[in-house]
Amino acid sequence: MEPPVNTGRVARPSSSRIRNVAPVALTVACAGAFSFLSGGYIFTRSAPLAMAYLLLAALWVWFLRRGSRPSPLYLCALGTFGLFVAWVGLSVLWSLGPDLSWMAFDLAALYLAVAAVLGLTPVRRLQLLAAAAGFLVVAVAVAVYAYLGKVLPDVVTNAHAYARLDSPIGYWNVLALMMIMALMVVLALAADRRVPAMWRTLAAVAGVPLCFTFFFTLSRGGWIALAVALVIYFAFCTTRLASLATLVAVAAPVAAVLWRVRDLGTLFQATADDMLRTQQGHILLRYSLAALVITGAAQVVVLLLQQRVPWPRWSRVAAGAAIIVLLVAGVGGGSVAFVQARGGVSWVKAKVHAFAAGSDQTSAAEGTVRLVSVNTGRPPLWREALDQFHVDPVAGSGAGTFRFSHYRFRKDGGVVKHAHSEWFNVLSELGIVGLVLFVASMVLFVATSFRNPLRDRGDPMRSLVVAMQAGILAFLVHISWDWDWGMAAIGFVFFLFVAVSSSYLATRAGDERRRASLEGLEEEVGEERDAAAGQDAPAAGRDADAAGQDLPARRSARRRAGGGHSRWPVRAAATTALVLLAVSWALPYMALRAANAALAESADGNAAAALSNARHAARLDPLAVDPLLTEALVLQQQGKNDEALAVLGQAQRLQPANYEVYFSQGQLLLNVFGRKAAAVAALKHALALNPLDGASASELSQALAH
Repeated sequence: MEPPVNTGRVARPSSSRIRNVAPVALTVACAGAFSFLSGGYIFTRSAPLAMAYLLLAALWVWFLRRGSRPSPLYLCALGTFGLFVAWVGLSVLWSLGPDLSWMAFDLAALYLAVAAVLGLTPVRRLQLLAAAAGFLVVAVAVAVYAYLGKVLPDVVTNAHAYARLDSPIGYWNVLALMMIMALMVVLALAADRRVPAMWRTLAAVAGVPLCFTFFFTLSRGGWIALAVALVIYFAFCTTRLASLATLVAVAAPVAAVLWRVRDLGTLFQATADDMLRTQQGHILLRYSLAALVITGAAQVVVLLLQQRVPWPRWSRVAAGAAIIVLLVAGVGGGSVAFVQARGGVSWVKAKVHAFAAGSDQTSAAEGTVRLVSVNTGRPPLWREALDQFHVDPVAGSGAGTFRFSHYRFRKDGGVVKHAHSEWFNVLSELGIVGLVLFVASMVLFVATSFRNPLRDRGDPMRSLVVAMQAGILAFLVHISWDWDWGMAAIGFVFFLFVAVSSSYLATRAGDERRRASLEGLEEEVGEERDAAAGQDAPAAGRDADAAGQDLPARRSARRRAGGGHSRWPVRAAATTALVLLAVSWALPYMALRAANAALAESADGNAAAALSNARHAARLDPLAVDPLLTEALVLQQQGKNDEALAVLGQAQRLQPANYEVYFSQGQLLLNVFGRKAAAVAALKHALALNPLDGASASELSQALAH
């Protein structure tokens, strides 16, 4: 167990505890790198980093000499999630797009590796602080880069296309969620008495760019996730008063600045006027710097009041209860007032109907007006997921294949690759079996991360653990209407929070058990000495000496029994699994690179090199049809039309639900072979799989006109 707060000499952490920071630091660093690599969503950009992480994790596991004893609940959560990952991998066998399912398996297995490596590593105060502070540094770096696009648009041009911030992650809603999770850490660190005053002040100041960036994502789901996170944090943390003071110190200056610049149109709407955008961005920059200074000064005042004014326990308890009441009343009362001002229950019913029917005409593109718009476009996607579920309710269409369901069931144009709800997405792609496994694993992860939230309230790290718990629930709420799961940047943060908080609680409980065991051993030895004292003097001395000499050996035995050592067969199996997973990432990565090279060579007119690259890509990833389509195109350029038709037939057998295969067949049969009937049949099949595809419809009309 970690030593209690002590103003005197503090024991240095052992070398093993320092060594256990390595996997935490590696995971945080990868989350940061993924954030600046399109959020980890683009496979060709994220694969090298994923492979590096897995290989370094394999080295860590192989050289790990002592692991922790996780709670049975965490092992159950890992096992259930492992079954889900296995089901994702098995879906390759029946998937509409087996190459997409392969990549979905790689991502899910990567998350499993993060949860296993961190969850089975002992986490104490040092590792907990490393995870929290490291993530906060990453989040601030992301926030600052994103916000520079708003205040220095002449230097950083990431916010030119939209007024909403999304860079460097590439998706505004995921950016908003990362800011929320980091803000919870800010509140915990800034309120922690054990953290030096300078770092507490810097933590509060770090909240300013987080809040500005969060606001300018203009994320509706983000505000809901923020409300959930704040309620959870203030309900279970033990530093409510100090945390509330920090929240006010951060949020009040930010709110004042936003109110002051509310009339600067380019901050909230996209514009082509670069000069005006730059001018108004510089105004916002000056106010933002002032907000930083005010927040820092306010936090210093908070620290002085906390240190100089004696706060009796009853006042802290009363203040904490009052904060919870005010928070709940503020959220609830504010919501009621907002609704009443717009028509009350009838307005809510109208909004619910408009949300479900997609009939809200309020613009959801830009500006603060989108925050009250229910024009989200999500219910149609959820219905498409349900339509696919009814087609195959047990196994689904295969992991990563929602795009095929969207092509088949959509009512309007556009290409969407995710159902914008992880629960609906899993139901569509993996059926009821996949959904049950996914829900069960998430519930178990939450349970093992929280355990009993009313215990250990005397733990000085309690608020930091609660901050991670609030972030965990914010993530799970947010994936209910978005595709955060597919972005490794936020996925790594989620599993970092789950594993670190779970391992910290398990390690702390184990330390307490071992301490109690050692104390019992010392009492046992003391009793033996007392008993020996009743014998004759020489015998008593010998027995007492023997008991004293035996104490270190007994302590060592108790420690070994309590902590456990990783056996080499287990380490070998885990290391091998991580290396194989790295290989599983490498093959589709190299295949995609070869396929992209084939397209580039074909565009440059280098048919021989394009054909070689396309065939190499097909060998590396025999589940993909894109290399075959490229190969067929190059063969047509070379005049080898019979070979091209044969390759398209191979692609059809591989992915019979891919409309692009039938479209290519129809074009070739019509324009080269003149086989009108076969071409019409192929194009009709393409339209059956994608009824709203304009190219297939146009080609079919030409075929019928011949």
